[in-house]
Amino acid sequence: MTPALARLLHCHAGLINNPNESPMHPTETLTQTAAEFTLGVEEEYQVVDPETGALRSSASAVREGDWTGELLPELQETTLEIGTPICSSARQAGDELQRLRFQTATVAQAKDLTIVASGLHPFASWEGHRRPDLARYRSIEHRYGRIARDEHIFGMHIHVAVPDSIERIPVMNVVRHYLPHMLALSASSPFYEGADTCFASYRTIIWRRWPNSGIPPRFQSGDEYARYVNVLLDSGVIADSGNLYWSMRAHSKYPTIEFRVTDVCPSVTDAVAIAALARTLVYAAATGVLHDDAPDNISATLEQETLRVNEWRAARDGLSARVIDSTRLSGHEPMRTAIHRLVDTLARCADELGETESIMHIERILERGNAATRMKLLYAETDSLESLVGWLADETLLGTGLDRRGSQRETL
Repeated sequence: MTPALARLLHCHAGLINNPNESPMHPTETLTQTAAEFTLGVEEEYQVVDPETGALRSSASAVREGDWTGELLPELQETTLEIGTPICSSARQAGDELQRLRFQTATVAQAKDLTIVASGLHPFASWEGHRRPDLARYRSIEHRYGRIARDEHIFGMHIHVAVPDSIERIPVMNVVRHYLPHMLALSASSPFYEGADTCFASYRTIIWRRWPNSGIPPRFQSGDEYARYVNVLLDSGVIADSGNLYWSMRAHSKYPTIEFRVTDVCPSVTDAVAIAALARTLVYAAATGVLHDDAPDNISATLEQETLRVNEWRAARDGLSARVIDSTRLSGHEPMRTAIHRLVDTLARCADELGETESIMHIERILERGNAATRMKLLYAETDSLESLVGWLADETLLGTGLDRRGSQRETL
């Protein structure tokens, strides 16, 4: 646990024991401002056969049994997507994710199927799978060809609202430096088509085939961002602003910054911690706790390429990666050290947002490893990718009310 978080936890414990004491610091005005930074989380689930672990193109069949309308189609029939309502905290988002995982798994079970939250299916091949017969997805397949046909990847997207009085693009310029950190924490796709890829997040490598993917470039203003998007639209490079596939983007419909860098997490608790980190990063950048302090002697091009290298390293080595200081281009450090320092820097902001408890779970991820590390350890023990899919299915349902494996619950 970082020193700053330890101090905050001690203070929170004191307030519980002494309810008449006043809060440490946040003023009423500051709390009201913090409350504007709401969030929502989208997750993409694999549809799998619970007996064989095989990936199934049965999302439409599952959705037919859903009376809520909350299970959404995606590019592939192997994928079910859900999205939480607008939430006031990562903890609330976690409650919604548990509900939606329960709901999705229950509907899937009625079709003799189950769901898995993991960045890639460990042994499925792309051949033989279908896509939904919807105009948008037909257009994407026509535009992108083989990339669209053989892509079965599963991510978690986090939306963080930004108040109207704050321009989103300067916030993005700051926050994008920490996208590799989020990827390293969430990585859950080390196996692909039956083999160890030697990556923690091979989903990221597959995703990089798309145009306008990876770390977004630095933009001078919201106007420049809008001009660039219009150039892409006018030239036919993209059909709509939804075809911007960066690891983070200013959403075109909602007043949010959307994080797209993360693999979907098997563990809901991990997802909550990463969502809390995303929310806190945006808040810290918007309020000047994190700031854009790149020296004048580093060009935007060098900065961009360094961030791309850091993202690739995070995809390759996860929490064992070493990252370059993208603001100085001098030296590098272990990813775990960088994350510890970041969490410590964000401690006060996390407290102001009410996210201290959620963000503290990052310490647990750093101790026991991300999902990719846990998957590799399990495979080393069992030598069975089918068993690994079974473990992932159980992990996906932990805390939902459908879980029955006490030994797995102990690893939360």
